[in-house]
Amino acid sequence: MNNKIRCILLILMLIFVIQHLSAQVDLHRKISINVQNLFIPQTLHVIEQDYNFFFAYNAKQIPADERVSINKRNIALKRALDEILSNRFAYTTIGNHVILRLKGINTEPEDFIILGVVRSADGFPLDSAVVYAVKENKAVITNNEGTFRLRLKEPSQYIHISCPNYKDTLLVAGTLNGEKIIGLYRKYTNTIVSPLETGDLGVLSSQTRFEKLPLVRNLVPQSALYLNRQVKTRHLIPIQVSFLPGMGSQQLTKGLNVNSFSLNVLAGYSKGVSGFEIGSLANITGGNVEGAQVAGVANIVNGQINGLQLAGVFNYTFNQVRGLQISGVGNISNNNVEGLQLAGVSNNNKGTVNGAQVSGVLNTNLRKVTGLQLAGVANIQADKISGCQLSGVYGIASDVKGVQLSGIMSHTTHDVSGVQISSILNKARKLNGLQIGIVNIADSIENGVQIGLFNIVKNGYHAFEFTKDETYYCNFMYKTGGKRFYSILDAGIRKDEVGVGYGFGYIQPIYKRLSVNMDAIYGVLLATNSSETYCGKIMNFRLGINYRILKHLTLTNGLSFNLYDPDKENERSGSAGKISFTGNSSNTISQAFKNNRKAIWPGWFFGVRF
Repeated sequence: MNNKIRCILLILMLIFVIQHLSAQVDLHRKISINVQNLFIPQTLHVIEQDYNFFFAYNAKQIPADERVSINKRNIALKRALDEILSNRFAYTTIGNHVILRLKGINTEPEDFIILGVVRSADGFPLDSAVVYAVKENKAVITNNEGTFRLRLKEPSQYIHISCPNYKDTLLVAGTLNGEKIIGLYRKYTNTIVSPLETGDLGVLSSQTRFEKLPLVRNLVPQSALYLNRQVKTRHLIPIQVSFLPGMGSQQLTKGLNVNSFSLNVLAGYSKGVSGFEIGSLANITGGNVEGAQVAGVANIVNGQINGLQLAGVFNYTFNQVRGLQISGVGNISNNNVEGLQLAGVSNNNKGTVNGAQVSGVLNTNLRKVTGLQLAGVANIQADKISGCQLSGVYGIASDVKGVQLSGIMSHTTHDVSGVQISSILNKARKLNGLQIGIVNIADSIENGVQIGLFNIVKNGYHAFEFTKDETYYCNFMYKTGGKRFYSILDAGIRKDEVGVGYGFGYIQPIYKRLSVNMDAIYGVLLATNSSETYCGKIMNFRLGINYRILKHLTLTNGLSFNLYDPDKENERSGSAGKISFTGNSSNTISQAFKNNRKAIWPGWFFGVRF
């Protein structure tokens, strides 16, 4: 069994190696560029931004004040560079890095140690400059005196030197075989922030939040985080094995590596993943993950997820998630989620969700959800949801287009277009659809229905109605709902019985002060002078004509059709015979109630409505 596992892992590793060994910038790739009267460094930066690779060069060798204009489509990268740089430079590609060097520089290979001092143009030593050997992926940070020492195998490679707020420079390693003084010039000479600089500030803000996470701060060396900020490059590694981010001879440059297959015995730190990464404790990634990332405790990613992110405790992603994000406790995403976000306890997302957000306890989301939001306890949705929100206890959203279902309370701060259901309370501002609950509250109903014991519409229909009919001495109704459709609470009083019921009604204006209404009420008859309180069911269907005398006073009268179904029939009376009335004798109706006989009769009513 162990041999089979080893064979499978070996095959996977070989696939990743074959896939990425040739992954580097192609000088013959076709590009399109259109710039007019732009400085050469800015022109090169435009190409970097459009095609996702980097240029490395000595800033002194490229005239910063020389402008170029070029408008080419589908031109080879090498030809475009020859035109921009007047055919004065040779090009070397390493990974996603294009090295620019003046033609004619002698770079004979020789093993040696490079030494130097990095200073500002004013002669002050720079104690945080990064000296990076691009080809060998080695780096060192200058000390308080600005000095550095780095052992290399090949003197022909290029050394990239950078420092915050200073222009980068590129030197050939062979020129640093003595303690050479290297001067760096300040990057910004004015206080106006360019659009490119503004983008850099946003990236730095995300990077700062990433670095302040306790797990990152305690596991990853600060020097490695600093190097990752300063050196804008990626080094492709087919296979990587790590014990801890702070251990090993390459700990400083681990944050520059994009790994195809990464095995972290405890925890690991890298620039990105393009394949598969597994760690028993934690995986910490400063860039994007393309593929699958699995950790026993936590995955922390400062870039995007395209694929699967699986953790035993939690996942924390600072950018977009496309695929599956699954954890035993919690998922945190600072950007959009396209796919499934599944957690045993909670999901916290600050972007949009297109797919499903499922948790055992709580889902929170700041922007729109399109799809399913399911939580065992509560869903807190700050924006609109188009789809279905299911909550065990409480669900809230700004707008609902679809279904909102909660065990206790469904709350929409703005509009509901669809169905809102809860066992106790539903609340919305504007209802276009259906509310079902014991208590339904809405500011207004445009085209909808409330079904519940108490239906409250702030800007809807409210009426108290007192009537007299053939069944009750006095009948009281409270009607509330939309402008046309409403619910009814009904209570009637007889000599020895009372009736209570619930129903629905519809009112339609006819002409000015005149209107008609249709009511259907289902109730029960309760005895007040007997130990057996429940007598039976009574159903009432009314057709009324209404005339409004004053703004809040209306006369109402009409006809009714009534059905009484007793709890148990009087066996001594023979069959359950129906009692039909051509008239409506109150005495005969009373006999039907008293003798527990089914009865059907037409009726009448009149009264006032407030």
